[in-house]
Amino acid sequence: MTRPLLDGIRVLDFTQFQQGPSATVLLSDLGAEVIKVERLKVGDPSRHVGRREDGFSQYFHTHHRGKRSIAVDLRSDEGRDIVYEVVKRVDVVTENFKPGVMNRLGLGWDDLKQQNPKIVYASASGFGPKGPRAIATSWAAIAGAAGGGMWPNGMRGDNGTRPYANVAAPDPDQTGGMIFAFAIASALVARERTGEGQLVQTSLYGSQIWGRAPAINAIANGSIVPTARNMPISNMFTLQAQGSDGDWLYVGYITDRWIPMCRALEREDLVTDSRFSTLADRNANLEELRSEVATTIAARPAAEWPPRFDEEEVPSTLIQDYPMVAEDVQAAANEYIVEYEDARFGTLTTVGSPIRANGVQGRVKSLGPELGQDTDALLQEIGCAPEAIARLRDAGVVG
Repeated sequence: MTRPLLDGIRVLDFTQFQQGPSATVLLSDLGAEVIKVERLKVGDPSRHVGRREDGFSQYFHTHHRGKRSIAVDLRSDEGRDIVYEVVKRVDVVTENFKPGVMNRLGLGWDDLKQQNPKIVYASASGFGPKGPRAIATSWAAIAGAAGGGMWPNGMRGDNGTRPYANVAAPDPDQTGGMIFAFAIASALVARERTGEGQLVQTSLYGSQIWGRAPAINAIANGSIVPTARNMPISNMFTLQAQGSDGDWLYVGYITDRWIPMCRALEREDLVTDSRFSTLADRNANLEELRSEVATTIAARPAAEWPPRFDEEEVPSTLIQDYPMVAEDVQAAANEYIVEYEDARFGTLTTVGSPIRANGVQGRVKSLGPELGQDTDALLQEIGCAPEAIARLRDAGVVG
């Protein structure tokens, strides 16, 4: 059987909540051993988000499945020494604390590369390592608003008399996590080529800007007028319309798909309609075009349209809510949605890995660990005898 892509890679993970953990869970799914460092007694704050009576937190397990857990007091000298010993045996260290926290703990880049000169040190922040807001406190929605994620939803009311809607997709944490994971993987490649440790830094803010690069570049270079809504690409038609059953369909085509779209709709009359003869005509009469298409779509259930559009190679989809995604045949076929059996919580439906390598999908190895469940095993790996482990536990250094 083909080895997982990251088999043999070990990650010491200090990240919490979502941005960092969503990155390291991608690494775990691809075979990396991820060791999650947690606070004594309380663990990662996300353990308590949406916690059910039986102790299950979907939020926690989504981002920490397949990982190990060590609970240690990082503010104690002995706790820091334990981390130093583990660092000597891993490939990657990840953190997404407010800038400066790891340095104050003696766990910054300069500290840890002394313990392991080949370490990949990956740091994810809110606003980036430089500039006037480098040390500012942030979280996902803050970065999304700063990076343009709130503005495209438009103002409610005239002249901005009402607030913007919430941050639009892409989700700041998940997007930030993907960029973070890519930075880590790239640093591992560089480390293998050079034999030298690597420091990589990403941010929620930078990831949000990257996710909106085409629109930001267009506005910054004068290609389009900056208005919050209705910024169509001149050769693209998009439409949201309801089928006869009330479900919604989204259709979008580039210029060369105009005639195929009309065929899929069985509306070849639109091709010869003088209002829509040329691209300029279609842009000038966009609302009329949308009305014609929406009226046609409303004649059939929404689910009947994607197969018709697929035949003509016209992009389309049902606009799916989360329950629809969880039951989608396409998602299940690609193992993007999988079922997992857990001794504690029974059969669970969970989002799987989005990555397939050499014909094998990234694997959900287990749910998230119990707090400190691997502390003793990890201490043994760095050479602690049972009596030493007992002393550290009694002294409140580990848990």
